[in-house]
Amino acid sequence: MIQAVEFKEISMLDEINTSDLIPVVVWYDYIWPWCYVGLARLDQLKEEFPIEVEYKTFYLRPDMPPEGMVRQSRGGDEPGSLVTGHLGDAAAEASLVMRRAPMTPNSKLSFEASEFAKDKGVFEPFHKACYRYFWEEGVNLGDLTVLQGIGRQVGLDPDEMKDRLDTGYYTSQAENQYREALAIGVRGIPSFIMGPYFFSGAQPYDFFKQVAERIQREA
Repeated sequence: MIQAVEFKEISMLDEINTSDLIPVVVWYDYIWPWCYVGLARLDQLKEEFPIEVEYKTFYLRPDMPPEGMVRQSRGGDEPGSLVTGHLGDAAAEASLVMRRAPMTPNSKLSFEASEFAKDKGVFEPFHKACYRYFWEEGVNLGDLTVLQGIGRQVGLDPDEMKDRLDTGYYTSQAENQYREALAIGVRGIPSFIMGPYFFSGAQPYDFFKQVAERIQREA
């Protein structure tokens, strides 16, 4: 039986439920580790089910200063150390390397760079690279030069990226996705709409599988 906090039906995606593909919308922020775990869950789900994923921005820390914030180290969680506890277990289960970053960046530029990558057809490799470089190497995703370097690796033109981000070309696009999330009741991330169902949190993989199976039965 499917059990989850905030699991409910929602009609937001009815207009695109016209094929065998299961539409999925996920709201994310690179700075939140459970979003990285949620990405791994969706990658695993793709191996068993025909899903089509749309990623949307969610400002976990809309109050974050533009320069980001240096993380205050506490005993056992110095920058570069592997995450531990329940999160560490989830990361290991998903075959993810997750280290504590030295700082928490402002997400604005990384979101807008991701929208640029969408327009160029390389969103997924760029998206995954942002997570990987932040959680494995602790790079500052609020730094344009860092984003240009990541983009170059997936075939993006760094000069064009700079032009788009310097002019705020994608600012309203990213902000509108965040406002849309708030309007339908999203208060935490990762949050998902899978078919007609909404749920939050990086649930165990079996939960995602049960939802996909339920959608197929009801099709």
